[in-house]
Amino acid sequence: MASVAMLIIGAIFEIGPFAWSEGLVDRLFGHDSVTVAGLPVVALTLWLPHAVLRWLPRRPERSFLCGMQDALDPKRNPNWRSRLPTSTQKARSLRRSRAGALIAAGVFAVAAAAGYVLFGRTPPDAGKPLPRLTIAALARKGGGEMPRYARLADALPGYDQAWLRRWNTRTSSYEDYYLPLRAPGQSPTDPVTVVMLASYPASGAGPEADPPVPPIDGALSMVRLPTWMRARMREHGFELAENAVLLRRMALEGRMPAADDVGQVLSVIFGGTLTLCCLMMAWLWTRALRTMQPER
Repeated sequence: MASVAMLIIGAIFEIGPFAWSEGLVDRLFGHDSVTVAGLPVVALTLWLPHAVLRWLPRRPERSFLCGMQDALDPKRNPNWRSRLPTSTQKARSLRRSRAGALIAAGVFAVAAAAGYVLFGRTPPDAGKPLPRLTIAALARKGGGEMPRYARLADALPGYDQAWLRRWNTRTSSYEDYYLPLRAPGQSPTDPVTVVMLASYPASGAGPEADPPVPPIDGALSMVRLPTWMRARMREHGFELAENAVLLRRMALEGRMPAADDVGQVLSVIFGGTLTLCCLMMAWLWTRALRTMQPER
């Protein structure tokens, strides 16, 4: 269960082994693929614990570790025949595990529903004018003081240094353009305080069809990009500042947006996946209990 959660979090936020795998796929094929990047991560997540536990020597003083090793291979225990559970003990353990999985499924389902409702609420400032900021003012603000949405009045995109990131998921392909935003008169060699992310379908004309000219509206967040993406930007001629800000371009027409659909989608995907995993585990333990019925 923890492995599944780590995989989902890594894929959503592009962190950990998933970010490394994405960088490898990008270097090998010139574009990203969530499916291809996830394959080695899934394989390592499922295989590595088994490999490590089988490789480690068995030390009786480490009772917890020995228990995990015995679960993989009971014959590593010198008294493995006497330690095998009886049918009654196995049934009791399976019932406890099934009950725990069903309880966890209920908790995850409630959490997903709560997240969907909370993210679907209309914010109290919806429809109000966006805060109007400049590059310099945004650079002076800390992460806690930064508004979630804003309109940058003097942001000039650096088209000549834009990094195009192509990626696909299943049958859909997309293009993400990362463009450095600079204030008028700012040197193109200065570290970039604000970088803009603009996403387009792969079949579209990209920024040429809808050029981002000031003022530019979007969602603000601190830059948390994996190392390989920062290296790509460096190859295109711009270096991110230490406390750089990411502006995800949005068509807001100068007004604060309504409910956050992305939060609702993530709540359903994350909570729904964990709920489904718990239900599948409960179903497997139920099947195991049914196969034990003739033995009792």
